[in-house]
Amino acid sequence: MKKLMMLATTFASFAVSAAVTITDVSARQRWPWNGLVDIDFTISGAAAGEAFAIDIDATAASGATSLSAKTYVTEPIASAGDNRIVWDLAADYPEFRASDLRISVTATPISSDKAIYMVIDLSGGSAATKYPVRYTTQAPAHVQGAADEPCQTTELWMKRIDPVSIAFRVNTYLTAAANNVGYFGKITKPYYIGVFELTQKQYNLVTGEWPAFFSNATYRASRPLEYVPYNKFTGTAADCDASPSSITAASPLGKLRAKTGLPLSLPTDIQWEYACRGGTKLDSAGEFYRYYVNGSQAAIGSIARYSGNVASGPTGDSDTTYATTTVGSYIPNGYGLYDMIGNVRECISAYALDSGRSYRAYYQEQSGDDTLGMTAGNPIVDPKGTPLSLAPSSNSIYRRTRGGSYATLGNPDIWTTENWESSVGYASAQSQSRRTGYRLSMTVE
Repeated sequence: MKKLMMLATTFASFAVSAAVTITDVSARQRWPWNGLVDIDFTISGAAAGEAFAIDIDATAASGATSLSAKTYVTEPIASAGDNRIVWDLAADYPEFRASDLRISVTATPISSDKAIYMVIDLSGGSAATKYPVRYTTQAPAHVQGAADEPCQTTELWMKRIDPVSIAFRVNTYLTAAANNVGYFGKITKPYYIGVFELTQKQYNLVTGEWPAFFSNATYRASRPLEYVPYNKFTGTAADCDASPSSITAASPLGKLRAKTGLPLSLPTDIQWEYACRGGTKLDSAGEFYRYYVNGSQAAIGSIARYSGNVASGPTGDSDTTYATTTVGSYIPNGYGLYDMIGNVRECISAYALDSGRSYRAYYQEQSGDDTLGMTAGNPIVDPKGTPLSLAPSSNSIYRRTRGGSYATLGNPDIWTTENWESSVGYASAQSQSRRTGYRLSMTVE
């Protein structure tokens, strides 16, 4: 009879810092023995969305024998909460047997120079009580233009963005000082943002519904969600990032938050713009390039479904030749994000202020500094949005949208001129628009 490795009942663990601890470390060999060991542990004190590289070490023979895990079945990345890493011990030490193996777990924060993805598993559907979340450094297995892949349907992929610590213009390219909409802003906190626009199948798995206008069952699964009003998606007309408590539990966004345990939201104005630009290269004016791809600014026809490359006359039963197309059909930007321009406009958390007031004016009033946001030397830092009390007094609270849709962006030069502000749009909080959809985000606080 083959001798099996036995695991001790007590284990050591190491904290990554005084604030972050690893507890409840346990390990269990697979039965029948196939060389795999399940190692469970809990990380406490870490921010939601913070990712850690995990190292597994072990000792045996009363500490005389040392082992170090090199081969894993699961990627050795963990986050706050309960985690499981599967070690292929037999692959690393084929002849090893012991009865007193002791396991230690070390977690190291992953540096910002490595891509980190957060993946939400929606495959349990609307009846699931929990949507498992994992972290990986591997990009989604996506073939450009392909449809109905897991990353477009049963999984929701979000990429971590670590901003550089410089200020940049938001909503305008060269005219921020004169434009009522634009301002100089700076991001200091990392955040996650959807690799793709939210698709109809992903929404269906959360809600059980297929509400989109472009509803042809052959094509709908990996098409972007549209035709869902902001106040239905979030359960509120308020700025959901500035007032997260306003997100209702029954709303699709509320369900996602509850079933993942994550503070998911919609991008703020500045988060969306930084992610859309797709890189940190600066032009001669000291400004970020717009939609920077593979070393240069990309032509709009290669990166977007827009009015110049779509068939006219779409109906609700149209195939993807018309109107929206499968998410991920065009070249991603420098951050690996697809469809940041075109396909559908994307609701952000912000809304249009009443009486022509701008976000810049609001933050100037709050700070008592009428020059705030006017220059790169005095930027608005991490602007979230404004309270509902400042929303328009009319029945229709207009939401801000970004990025254009399949029916807009008619000028191919829009991303290489001073017309960056043309990407700003508006939609009523309760309106159904077949040109407006969603992309999720989450700030790492």
